[in-house]
Amino acid sequence: MTEKTDILLVSFEQTAQDKLITALNKAGLNVQTCQFKTLAQTLSQQVNFDILVFNIAKLKTQEQLATCLTLAQKIRLNEATKNIRLLCIGIDKALMQDQQSHDFDDLIFGDICIPSILSRVKAQIRLNTMQSELNRRLFIAEKYQCEALINNQLTQPVKEASILVTGRPNGYSVIEETLSANCTLIGTLSLETAKDYLARQAFDMIIINGGRMPTRFMPFVEQLKQNPQLFTLPVLLVAYPSKLTDSHIAYEAGITDIIEAPVNRNELLLRTTSLIKEWRFRSAMAQSYLSARHIPTNDALTGLYTYSFYREHLDEIIKDHSLTHRTFTLITISIENLPHINSQYGFMTGDQVLSQVSEILMTMIRGEDLAARISGRKFVLTLPDTTAEHANKVLKRIEAILKQTKFMGITGGHSITVDLAAHVLESNGETTSDDLVKLQTLPLKQPTNAQNVKRTA
Repeated sequence: MTEKTDILLVSFEQTAQDKLITALNKAGLNVQTCQFKTLAQTLSQQVNFDILVFNIAKLKTQEQLATCLTLAQKIRLNEATKNIRLLCIGIDKALMQDQQSHDFDDLIFGDICIPSILSRVKAQIRLNTMQSELNRRLFIAEKYQCEALINNQLTQPVKEASILVTGRPNGYSVIEETLSANCTLIGTLSLETAKDYLARQAFDMIIINGGRMPTRFMPFVEQLKQNPQLFTLPVLLVAYPSKLTDSHIAYEAGITDIIEAPVNRNELLLRTTSLIKEWRFRSAMAQSYLSARHIPTNDALTGLYTYSFYREHLDEIIKDHSLTHRTFTLITISIENLPHINSQYGFMTGDQVLSQVSEILMTMIRGEDLAARISGRKFVLTLPDTTAEHANKVLKRIEAILKQTKFMGITGGHSITVDLAAHVLESNGETTSDDLVKLQTLPLKQPTNAQNVKRTA
């Protein structure tokens, strides 16, 4: 089967962009290039692109910009290409006006910054991943004659968002003027005050106005990403490029995205809209578990999906990933001493342990991931479009939270014993869900002496 091409990189001329192509390929993306003058011909031959990246770094005139905007509009109006996501990079701030009309999903102004481009491309792919996951769940739910698992707010435009803005006061007025029409902004100069707000109130995103001192905010972001309730909350950093030459450090700390100061209002509005949409989509997907607890697809005790739903869901993932050739991950969690808990403390305590573990798993996963209870003491997580690195982070998060959890009814210093294993897989079009269900749990090799949970060795 032909491997799907994900990215089409379009430019006005054969500019030197080998580093960008190499970076996209290294990130696991398949890149094809063409010039604007041959774009129509390329799309007539192949339309199965995920993202079109318009590289207009060499664009100098209003006429060239008009050509670019017209092409984007035609792609949006074409039935065959309207769902392709459009990203425009390398825009001269002096060339595009603040609120100029366009059809792009996202814009990146200034010099070509590979970490920023990778961040935006991955964000668009995450939105595609979540949409695919939503389609899978609705398709299977329809078989069970269930009502829609996701409410229709996902298709509505982002509005009434709540944004926490922290950092330097310079430039705050531009942020407020750009976003206040549709968003509620709460500003705080102190990071300690920001932490207090985050502990007491739900937000759709955080904007850090880093100005000329962006690095001093990195410890705050690193601490935020360690919180299981907030680790997917988008964080946008506004900083002067001369003060953040090593932008990869900010991304490694947990910054979701960066835009250059002074900000372009068009870019700020698009970026916040995109990040909030992703956050709300993910949150709504997670809430689908809660709203579907009593329908035939969900386990009555834990609220997680049932084994039968999981098997059908896995078949759909295999089908989709055999076309995209992307990896996906299965994580198995087994409470090995559950029979002893039931015998020692009673079945009610065993049920409480199962419920607590399921609640922990729900806080650990993204909205596009799926958690199921597949037997009396075993759970499985399916994580679409994931790498071994991300799977390992999920395992560490689960273990860390289980260590800190006091399980109700278990006394005398006893603990639960849990097996954790991650299987990073790639569908070859021949693998079936039967093959994957037969995978043996591979215990991690380093046991821990935690009070409430142990890895088996």
